[in-house]
Amino acid sequence: LNAPSGPLGTLDLKAAGLERFHAQAAGIALDIESFGADQAVWLGIMGALGYPRNKRAFRKLATRVPWSVAATCESSHELEPLLMWTAGFGARPDAVAAPARAALFGNPPKPDWVRPWGRPANSPVARIGAISALVPIWAVGGGIAKACTQCVARADRPIDLSAMFRPAELVNGPATAVVGSTRAAEIVVNVLLPAVFALATRRPDMLSNGVALKNRALTLYNAHPRLAENSLTKEAKVALGVDYTVPEITSARDQQGLVALYRQMFRRGIRPRQTRLPGM
Repeated sequence: LNAPSGPLGTLDLKAAGLERFHAQAAGIALDIESFGADQAVWLGIMGALGYPRNKRAFRKLATRVPWSVAATCESSHELEPLLMWTAGFGARPDAVAAPARAALFGNPPKPDWVRPWGRPANSPVARIGAISALVPIWAVGGGIAKACTQCVARADRPIDLSAMFRPAELVNGPATAVVGSTRAAEIVVNVLLPAVFALATRRPDMLSNGVALKNRALTLYNAHPRLAENSLTKEAKVALGVDYTVPEITSARDQQGLVALYRQMFRRGIRPRQTRLPGM
């Protein structure tokens, strides 16, 4: 038997989740046009490293140390001190490779970090250590945008995508900071897949299989298991459940739709889907 609908009906989480995906892809596409493919993806991944309230600070850090500078650091031992100093968590590095020295000029204001950030593993310091180990791997492979497209093209299942942020050589290595599995899945859903969709749409010159890659990104998004529950998703279920029937959530897509509808409820009430950018 079908569950009785709420007084205002049943929420269409699938449509809302797809709308959120296209909105995220459109935002990254604008960054691609403004900053180039690698820097756009760098901004997106850095912004998703921490809690939402520190997204602005991480993106500011990615602007102060852009991909073009980070990629010149040959190891995490060179990049991590540079990021730590720029973020306000460490001393000024004594020695940096020539291409990165420009990032050390002057004494720019540090990002405004919002506390608390819970467990030590969730702190910006830990996340900076983890991303510092990943950058040299992506840089050697041809850049962060290329790493994203190759990851999606090669993935057979959604679970395979987390390997971009949790490569075996780091997960199994000694004393290396690694992005946690929960955070990696969040970045996959909120940045990696929308970014590849945007790259395939806006930068066909980079790819020979743009249409297939767009379809692959969307297929993997639709199939991705739901992410870990957090205070926002729990709150959204309760708030929306007052007037609507909230279907069972089994996928990240539907979970994203729940969050999108909850935020819309505060802005202007649940509304029809917005128009997508041309080609999206």
